[in-house]
Amino acid sequence: MKKKIFGAAVLIVGTGAALAAAAIPAAPITASPEPVPGIIREAESYATADPIAEKGMQEAVRLCMAKAGFDYTPPSSEMTMDLNGAIGFKRLTVDAAKASGYASTGPQGPREPAPESPEGQLFADPVFNTALAGPNGSTTVTTVQGMGTTSGGCRGEAMTQIYGTAENYMLATGIAYNSFFPASLSAAGDPGIAKAIKDWKACMNETPYSSYANPQQASDAGRAAGGQDEFRIAVTDAVCRDKTGFHAALDNVLDKYLTTRMQELAPQIEKVKEIRRTAAASAAALGDAATK
Repeated sequence: MKKKIFGAAVLIVGTGAALAAAAIPAAPITASPEPVPGIIREAESYATADPIAEKGMQEAVRLCMAKAGFDYTPPSSEMTMDLNGAIGFKRLTVDAAKASGYASTGPQGPREPAPESPEGQLFADPVFNTALAGPNGSTTVTTVQGMGTTSGGCRGEAMTQIYGTAENYMLATGIAYNSFFPASLSAAGDPGIAKAIKDWKACMNETPYSSYANPQQASDAGRAAGGQDEFRIAVTDAVCRDKTGFHAALDNVLDKYLTTRMQELAPQIEKVKEIRRTAAASAAALGDAATK
């Protein structure tokens, strides 16, 4: 009888594994003297995996695991890049704050299941793990630019089926996602960031929440408070971000460093775009075959 599971997080995924490597110190990026306005949007788009290809990966893993006797549907990563967040201040709008407090600024993507949950128990099953990721050992790990992911078992088969190779998969997901952290790290030290925080703080000084030095402190306090207190802090915070143009100011600073970084990455970006086009076509073909 097949063991059935939906939505449990794959413990080591391309993007997730790459994120662990994001803390590795990187060479500083120089601000461009001629920044391209709005290039942050292009960078954030590039850092986000192709949704059609990722759906294809999901389906390819599901079909492979079915052959192994498991009715398992891997979760969608749904990882999108917010380079304001990479500096430490995830975007927050007034509407989002009113609707859900700081929920929109919370962690993204699948998480490791609790050990006592059905999902956790399944991931504790060595037969399941071998089917999903291959036997333990270095032969089932692919490393690209210092970042690694499991590439054996059904995950490896799906990577090859959709992306061509595990290396291509890493380039188009985890590597692309982490490409701009050197730029965001450099931008974090720009005087423009300090000014944006200072302007936000001046606005907050006119509210009951004048003790917070920056939006991260406000967010931490709101989450700790919970309930209506969280909503009140979040809305006040978001209103001050809006009034002072906080996120627009961060975007303008990031544009200077991202312009330089995008130029450095130009050959890799073109390669990744082609990988994603091919992967999306493979995913679409898989979907067409499943409907016949």
